[in-house]
Amino acid sequence: MKNRKKFLAVSIMAGAMFAMVGISQSPSDAPASFATPLNNNQSGAVSNGMTDNATFSSDEAVFMEEEDIGEGLGPIYNARSCVDCHASPGVGGTSQVTELRVGHRDSHSNFVDPTITVNDGGSSIPGRSLVNDRSICAQAQERVPATESIHSLRATTSTLGDGFIEAIDDATLLAIAKQQALQSHGEIAGLAIQVPINEAPGQTRVGRFGWKDQHASLLSFSADAYVNEQGVTSRLQPTDTTTVCKTTSEPC
Repeated sequence: MKNRKKFLAVSIMAGAMFAMVGISQSPSDAPASFATPLNNNQSGAVSNGMTDNATFSSDEAVFMEEEDIGEGLGPIYNARSCVDCHASPGVGGTSQVTELRVGHRDSHSNFVDPTITVNDGGSSIPGRSLVNDRSICAQAQERVPATESIHSLRATTSTLGDGFIEAIDDATLLAIAKQQALQSHGEIAGLAIQVPINEAPGQTRVGRFGWKDQHASLLSFSADAYVNEQGVTSRLQPTDTTTVCKTTSEPC
């Protein structure tokens, strides 16, 4: 139960102080400060009335909380807490941490996600471009297959301001993509894709989170990061990457 609450709190913290989806008020400039505690008004709430310092501090504590094996960490993972990879210039920001992506090209030069083997080749993880740095046991440790000629280190991106990104209307993103093509005479054109919303089965929205815009909401994205970066499952991501050395039930 604790972990199911955690990725919800993570998404709340990433979106704290920001506009909610569906609000169509006259826009105002986004706060430019990374300062905490929040800048409160006389009533004790932040200027847009979305949260207060007590709520923000509680969510921040969850964001900084370290998991252990008994709470579902692993079997393969990159870090024990969200803040391990999101800490500069403040909690929720970027960091010097990188993650490893690997793959190869097929005969048509298309990128192909590899199959990663663990447990001395006894178990495999198909379609896995992410290679985690750590594991809870030696048998689960991932290694890059010799067949994978493409190696890329990707830096952790900041979560600060993600609430604004979630609040952007689909029509705005579609219009931007269309205008880019016109303004650049086809040389630059963003691709807006419709992706499922994990917490709203059957519904889709323009993707905006993840390296390939594969998620449309902070809740969906947080659940994805939780299972891929920490190995902790949830109701939205109930299946772990591998069961080698796993000791907890699904979802954690």
